Amino acid sequence: MKQKFTIESLTYGPFALSHADDGQVVFIENACPGDELLAEIYDKRKDFSYAEIAEISKFSELRNPEPQCKLHKICGSCQWQHIDYQAQLMFKKKNLTDLIASVNLDLSYLSATEGEIPDIIGMEEPWNYRNKVCYPVRTVPSTGRLQAGYFKHNSNELINIKYCPIQYGIFDEIIESVKELCSDNSVTDQILRHILLRSNFDKSQILLCLIVKKRELFPETFEAIKEIFKALCENFPALKTCTINYNTLSTNVILGDKTETIIGSGYIYETVLDLKFRISTTSFFQVNTAQFSKIINLIIPELQNAKKILDAYCGAGLISLSMAKQVPGLKIIGVELISSAIKDAQKNAEINNLEAKFVEAKLEDKIDELEEEYDLIIVNPPRKGCSNTVLDTLMKIASPKIIYVSCNPSTLVRDLKKLEEADYKIKSFQGVDMFPHTYHVEAVVVLEKAIKL
Repeated sequence: MKQKFTIESLTYGPFALSHADDGQVVFIENACPGDELLAEIYDKRKDFSYAEIAEISKFSELRNPEPQCKLHKICGSCQWQHIDYQAQLMFKKKNLTDLIASVNLDLSYLSATEGEIPDIIGMEEPWNYRNKVCYPVRTVPSTGRLQAGYFKHNSNELINIKYCPIQYGIFDEIIESVKELCSDNSVTDQILRHILLRSNFDKSQILLCLIVKKRELFPETFEAIKEIFKALCENFPALKTCTINYNTLSTNVILGDKTETIIGSGYIYETVLDLKFRISTTSFFQVNTAQFSKIINLIIPELQNAKKILDAYCGAGLISLSMAKQVPGLKIIGVELISSAIKDAQKNAEINNLEAKFVEAKLEDKIDELEEEYDLIIVNPPRKGCSNTVLDTLMKIASPKIIYVSCNPSTLVRDLKKLEEADYKIKSFQGVDMFPHTYHVEAVVVLEKAIKL
């Protein structure tokens, strides 16, 4: 049965929030605060329900009247593309504020904003920002043609995408050519799993990787793939290197352990704040180069008087080396579990003629070797945040300052609460919009250890 709803707010997720006549919370996709609509509940639970829009009777003034992508409602990637961009930034700030309030974080020590977090740092041009894309593929049984795109939200239905306005435009052209050439040469989803593209900021260097299943099963297909690579490089001069990655596992892990370079060096190079970084098929590198430069610029002012820094979750060394460039003689130790990332970090230090020590390990496993005085510790964990063991390690080291760079506000506020209980005070809290048109938001938080008298 259809019911009337007025949309009240956006959640940290793909849903907007309203209330049913009985007061129950109702989550609705593709809605905008201020919308008045009819929706039908399809999943009723004890404390909340999910509903689907049937008809919008009054459109919110905060709606984007002309979303650039016609598939955004079903592809599941851009949950907020139907909302005006400045309104997106406003709601991201509200979501951060609500999460902070949910754990009662103390913001009274914020130096410049009197206990309120500042506005989110957005993009001047919030389109075509993704420097990496990885599409799963499928072969249509009736036609034998290859399709590639994203999965519809909460389903295994692949949405074939020909145009995506949040990634570099050249990617659309290359992927369409890959699909056509693979279809014409019988490269199907029996062997091909994903298409991966990476590019530097000015699109002068592009890396293409086809992620495939076991090579020995389809030897003739691999000869076809090599010819496809050659044809693509002739048609797209910016395509500098082509690789094949082998993944035989039946899991949702995209990349396998082995990568073979077919054309070029296997690398492209990116420049960030006058530093040069080598990027391979498996390298970890931020997908929004312009916005991550802003994150680096938030960290740099905190280096004043620093002599020794620990960079936990250092990845390929982007933050570590940016700091090393800013402060000559700064002692930096970067710790990272992923072997390929450590190798990239060491190579990037060599390329830029900078000094930094990079250690392949879990932070908590190296505590006995690393436990010494640091002027600053930087943590940039994955979405699951820091484990209790990592937080205990940070509190044991007891650096006077911690900078927490987070891609998940939910785990961020959880971890900040524990650090707060160990006498760390939040001195600044800045959101950065790394992923426009999605609900995701990055945050950079500076904490200082309270001095006990």
